[in-house]
Amino acid sequence: MNGPEIDVSTAVSRGGTSADHSPEGSGRVIVYEFLSLDGRFEGPPGNEMDWVQRHFSHEIEVDIAAQYERLGGFLMGRRTFDSLASYWPTSAAAHEHLVGAMNTLPKLVISHRSDVSAWANSHHLGDEPFVALRRELAARGEIMLIGSQDIADQLARADLVDEYRFLVFPEVLGRGRHLFPAEGPSRSWMTTRSRRYDTGAVALHLERPPTRS
Repeated sequence: MNGPEIDVSTAVSRGGTSADHSPEGSGRVIVYEFLSLDGRFEGPPGNEMDWVQRHFSHEIEVDIAAQYERLGGFLMGRRTFDSLASYWPTSAAAHEHLVGAMNTLPKLVISHRSDVSAWANSHHLGDEPFVALRRELAARGEIMLIGSQDIADQLARADLVDEYRFLVFPEVLGRGRHLFPAEGPSRSWMTTRSRRYDTGAVALHLERPPTRS
């Protein structure tokens, strides 16, 4: 995967901060990530996703498909977009259980490059992506970020994440990219769902705890 993902820190300062987090009813941002036991979302070069494929199953696909049915769209950065766009719209993906959702749901892309024509129903969020994202949330409801670690970090720093959904695989990778940086914002989360699949992978969903009055 290659190509830069946009640094949205400027857009954060112009488009909103943690003080004006999206109010109830204006949509929700869900960050969905595959994770190893040592907190990595991607393995070393050449073996980035082998650890996921070893533990993936039809049971997991069915559960993910049910989650996708409630979404108003996907959110992703350039590297993730280019990688997924090279597979899902092609005949090689025709047999996949998730192919319908992947190709029909809107794809909202944060990137310095505006061309997203490689994948139908994709939309570039422009030069102020978080401003555009707030509009999309109001119109579409739940939007799920997939992959895109840099965008996940920026969303967390802008206090825009409403829910994390992790699919944790029973492997320690030792090398590869961590999802969370060594230093970042701290926050407590409330576990709302957990499920163990037939391959040993575990789903873990976490939401913001209720605000105390």
